[in-house]
Amino acid sequence: MLRSEKIKPATNKLDKGWFLAAFMALALLLIAPKIGRAITAVVLVAMASCLVHPIWHLSIVQQASPHSIRNWRFAGISLVALISMGLFGVYVWPPIKRHTLTAKERASFENALRSQKGDDIEIQLACPPNDEKGCTYAGQFIRAVGDSGWKVQAYVSRLTLTKPLEGIMIYRRGGNRDYSLQHYDAGGYFNINEPHLLAMQKAFQSIQIEPSGGTNPDLPENVMMIYFGPERENEAEPTDLTRSTEWATGKREGAFPGKRRSVLCRWLGLLCG
Repeated sequence: MLRSEKIKPATNKLDKGWFLAAFMALALLLIAPKIGRAITAVVLVAMASCLVHPIWHLSIVQQASPHSIRNWRFAGISLVALISMGLFGVYVWPPIKRHTLTAKERASFENALRSQKGDDIEIQLACPPNDEKGCTYAGQFIRAVGDSGWKVQAYVSRLTLTKPLEGIMIYRRGGNRDYSLQHYDAGGYFNINEPHLLAMQKAFQSIQIEPSGGTNPDLPENVMMIYFGPERENEAEPTDLTRSTEWATGKREGAFPGKRRSVLCRWLGLLCG
């Protein structure tokens, strides 16, 4: 009787497409940061294509009648699968790593700086003494800053900070050196509304980098130092400076963001009552 049926009964056997998609998903969890965004996107598309055949042959799809119901069930389950694939893709999507700036990235960086006059302060670039890769990465910003009309030091200084941090730090003068050497939570006044700071932050954000900010008592008043510390796992992840400037410029509502208010006040140098 089964042989005489025009439509074969649905099977509950697992399709090899499920196994192939699962294998690629597990592989992406391990190697996505190493293979880059382009190949990750290709693998995600391949995973989605592997699911088309097994979804169509699901019992809940094949046993539906009439044919229009079958198509609707297939479309619905496929939509759920695509949404799940999208969420998985967001989870495994590789962060941008430090690299030589492309022409487009450099143009975006320079255009962001040109929005603010920068010849009234000097930009100093610095990096850790033994981080040759980080210092080379920092060096490419000398011309990018200079071509934007800002005054910039012609070389990258190699400095060891008393409080080393990961990522890119924007330093301005503030605090007391002797006091900060004796107190881990010491800080100084840090103006998060300063036009130069906001312009420099915007420039780095244009190339998907979120810098942090802090004070350095050894800096002259007319100097801004950009310190390129060890690379963060995800340079695009918002920092306390990101949240603070968003709050100060009205992009974020509510109470002052971040950690405990007293701690941030000491770190950012806010005048707390």
